[in-house]
Parts: sequence; structure tokens; C-alpha cells
Amino acid sequence: MKWKIILFIAVISVAVYSNSFRNSFHFDDQHYIVENPYIRDVRNIPSFFLSPEYSSFEKVFTSHYRPLLVSSYAINYAIGGLRPEGYHAVNLLFHIGSAFLVYLILGAMMSLNESPAFMAGPRDWGRVGIGLVPPASAVIFAVHPFNSEVVNYITARSSVMCTFFYLLSFYFWIRFRQSMMPAIRPAAVNWLPYYIISVIAFIFALLTKEIAVTLPLILVLYDFYFLKQPTRGSGQNSSSICPLSAIRCLAYLPYIFLIIIPYLAYRIYVYGSITGGGARNYAANILTQPYVLLKYLQLMFVPYGLTIEHDLRLSETIYDWKVILSFAAILIILVIAYLLFKRGGDRRLVSFFMLWFFITMLPTAIIPLNAILQENRGYLAGVMFAAVPGIVIGRFKKKLILPWVAVLVAVLFIITFQRNPVWRDDLALWSDAVAKSPVSARAHDNLGLAYLVAGKYDLALDEFNKTIGLNRQYYLAWYNAGVAYQLQGDLEKARLAYEESLKINPAYFRSYYNAGIVYKKLGELDMAISSYEKAIALDPRHPFVYNNLGVALTEKGDLKKAEDIFMRIIAISPRYEKAYYNLGNVYFREKEYGKAVAAYSAAVRIKPDYKEADQMLREAKARQ
Repeated sequence: MKWKIILFIAVISVAVYSNSFRNSFHFDDQHYIVENPYIRDVRNIPSFFLSPEYSSFEKVFTSHYRPLLVSSYAINYAIGGLRPEGYHAVNLLFHIGSAFLVYLILGAMMSLNESPAFMAGPRDWGRVGIGLVPPASAVIFAVHPFNSEVVNYITARSSVMCTFFYLLSFYFWIRFRQSMMPAIRPAAVNWLPYYIISVIAFIFALLTKEIAVTLPLILVLYDFYFLKQPTRGSGQNSSSICPLSAIRCLAYLPYIFLIIIPYLAYRIYVYGSITGGGARNYAANILTQPYVLLKYLQLMFVPYGLTIEHDLRLSETIYDWKVILSFAAILIILVIAYLLFKRGGDRRLVSFFMLWFFITMLPTAIIPLNAILQENRGYLAGVMFAAVPGIVIGRFKKKLILPWVAVLVAVLFIITFQRNPVWRDDLALWSDAVAKSPVSARAHDNLGLAYLVAGKYDLALDEFNKTIGLNRQYYLAWYNAGVAYQLQGDLEKARLAYEESLKINPAYFRSYYNAGIVYKKLGELDMAISSYEKAIALDPRHPFVYNNLGVALTEKGDLKKAEDIFMRIIAISPRYEKAYYNLGNVYFREKEYGKAVAAYSAAVRIKPDYKEADQMLREAKARQ
């Protein structure tokens, strides 16, 4: 039976995302995948586990320790290079796996009804189409449009991949607990394999994304809600919540002391803090999050207004009506969850998944992140919006369950299928974002980038100017405007734009690098050299920055320093052919023709069609 369910989930998932495989890379995909040189060699995979510096092309984006995720990118690249189809396929496979785990988890949790030693409260599963609830919930999860971002947005693999391992760990925890209960376990069931797999899956989840840290809370919640034992001195059908005894609590210890604490200690060692710093004020973030959580719930249950950019405003005071109403709404939801818990039966299952939503959203609710709301962050929490409708529909008369499920799945399928083309390319994606969030500075800036890539520089500059009009401190818009002016050949305007970007954010290495190019073209070699040196100080990993610095030093006549720079490049990146070519140019100027021949020869060996190096090689040989 299970193989038929997973086959059906796979078929319907492939069908709903069949028009998404050729969708392009977007947004953070550029620096995490497209521009990231470290994922282009699978031999770098051990390095991903040793340091987060290899996770992105830009150092500013290396504040995540997600080695398993980065390793998956490297494997993708080894198989298919930068063809997006392979990356989308992997995301979809993890999504299919997560949907199937929703089926397994619900099936395992509902099987508790078979034992009076477990679920307290009215035993009303008799009115429920119990066999249909797990597959119905799994299919709803598979086709729901709220989940479309994790398949279409390749970098959102962090969410879908982490969720797969998180659910896998939780499922085997359920099996572990059930295998230890005499009321339902088969004879001679060994609980240890279930426990070991749960622990390993948790490690994998945590090495994929930080949100996995909430899993122990979910395990405790599960035990508190569903682990029952007969009350002493009562009949078999009486049951009460079994306290978390010392023996039972021992099972939590490896999750906390062997996994979470070392993980957090590593983050403190690398980043200096557990969170790595926030992008917003903590107090304002906490005041805003109840409204954000309600927005997630709206998008899950009524998937209208889906977009990559939700332009939400921070709440600065507790007296804001949105803050008051949002806190009140959250409190009402929690009270409902408590009342459902007290009723028991399938109502307790609904209550469990209501709390699941809030617990799994805790990390992104507490820690101030760059974007206040991103749909893929709610993917794990969204298990709730698949489970609850499935349970509710399961309470209908049996002859009505299949029609209702079919209608709901059909509607969700159509919405998701129509949503996928929005992710076709950056122009489509950010045009959609601007239409839905017209006063979002980030949406206009990224639409400008899409025009820039398309070579429509005037339209790009128009969007960058709109961005600056909305937020003059948006340094990326100044930088991007500088790129547009530079491509148009207007070096003075490009210079002013880069300098304005650096006034706002003097820690952005790209601005220094591009400003260096402009200064050099304007003949200001000292300014160019200074800019390149500042770029290297901010991010010393990139050979092309050193190369430009070395060329500028060569033109200035500082040949000894230029030689040192090119030798440093060779030490960093031994196969960077331009370093050998430009080192050869230094030796050629110094009339050390033998060394020049060796340098040019190395450049040609690395890149046989390197015409400039081949020409200079012949020239150097002639001068020997």
C-alpha cells in the first residue's frame, strides 16, 4: 500500500511542477551557486564541513553553517554544471520525500488509537475516515501553492532539505516510542535502530539549516500529548498523561548535549555569537512577528498574494493596533489549541499541529532576518496546514471525503501550476513582486537588475532610481546604478554611484572592486589601487581582485609589489591563468625573459587557447 501512496505523491508532484524545471536561477542563487567557485569541485566537500567561508561567493553571505546543503550544490554541479533542471529536480525530490513523510507521520500518530493506553479523550475516530486522512494530507502538502517557492527557488533547498530530515527524524522518534510500548508493539521489536536513525536524521537536518534546532521541543510535545499509560488502580481503558520520567528524559539527552550544544558552541567559535547578529532591532522584530505569523497562516490557508517579496512594515510600539490585534489573535489560537487538547481524540492531533506551527517558526520569529517574511521559511511549519484540513475532511461522511479531497487538491494543483511560470526568469519574478509590493525598495532594485542583465540599461536605471526614492540608504541600488552607468560608458556617473554606495555601506567589497575598475579607466591609478586593496581586506578569497590590483601596480611601475601580488594569486588559485600571464608581463618588463617564458608557458598549459599568452610567449622566447 505504501509504495502506491508514494508513487501517487510522486506522479502528482511531478505533474504540478512539470512546467518549472527550466525556470532560471534567482536572487541568492547567484552568489550561493552560479558565482560560487567552491561548489565546482566535489573535492571541496570536506572543506564545507570545516568552515562556512566556502558557502558563498560573497563573504557577507557566509553567516550560515550549512555544509550538507552546500555539498548538495557541489554534487549537482558535478552532474549537470549550471543547468537549472538538475537543481529543481533535487528540490522536487526532497519535496516528494517530505510529503510522503507527512503521510507516514500521520499514519503512525493515528495508529495510537488502536491502544487505549495512548490517546485520552473521546474515542471519536470511529466517525473519521481514518485510512484516508494521511494520504489526503500528504497530497495536499504536495500540491499546495504555498510550497511552490521551495521547488522553484533553488536556494530554498535549505528549507525543503532540512524539512525532509526533520520529518524523517520525527517519524523514527514516533516509531521508537511506539516500539517501547507493550500495548502496541509487536513481539521482539528492537527500538534501537529507530532511535539511531532519528538521531542521525536530526544531525543531517541541523547541518542543512538552523531551524532544525526546534526538533527536541517537538519530541517533548509529542511525548506530552500522546504517550499515555493506564492510571494505577484503574481499568485498562483509563489513561492519563504519563509524566516525563527520568528514564524517558534520557532519550532527549543525545539531541541536546551531543548535537545541539556542540553545534551552538561551533557557531559561537566561528561567528562570535549564536545568531550571528540581526538585521533589525530585536524589540521591533518581536512586536512585528505576531502579525507576520498570522500572515503565514493566511498564505497557508488562503494562498492569495504569494510573492517572493512581502513588503511588511516593522511595528515600533506595543500600542500599534496591528500589534495589539495580532497578539490577541495569537492568544485566541493558543487557547483553542488548549481546548482541543483537553477534548482528546482527533482534536488533540489538531492541537498538536497548531503548536507545531508556532514551535517550528520560533527561530525565524525570534532572530531578526533581512526579509521579514519569506514563504520558504514557513515550509516546515506548513505541515500543519496539510494535516489539519486532512483531519477535518476526514470527519465528513465517508462518501463525501473523496469528492472533497479531489476538489481541494484540484484547486491547489491549478494555482500551483499557474504560479510556476512566475519563476521563469528574473524579469517575470520581480515584475510580479513589484505588482504585488509596489512600494518595496528591494522589489524595484531586483527588477532593475533583471533589466540590467537583459541589457535594458535605461529601464534598469529607472528602477534603481525608484528604489533610491523609496529608500535613499539602499546601498545596493547605488551600486547597481553604478554598474549600469559603467556598462553605458558613463564613468563619472558610475564613480559617483559607487562612492555613494560606499558612504552608506563601506563594507561592500563589490563596490570597492568596481570603483577600482572605474578609477583605473579614468587614469587614477592610486585610487584604483586603494580600492582594490580595500576590497581584498574585506574579502581576501577572490583571485580576480588581486589580479586587477597587480595589473594596476604594474602600470604604475611598482613591479616588485605586482610580482608579490601575482605570486599570492598562484598560491590561492594555482589554475588562475591570468595570474601567470600578468606575472609573465612583469618579468618581461624587467627583462627576465627566462622567467617570463616559464610564466607564459604555465598560462598556456592551463588555457591552450589563451592567444595573448601564446603571443607573449613567442615574443619572450625571441628575446631570450
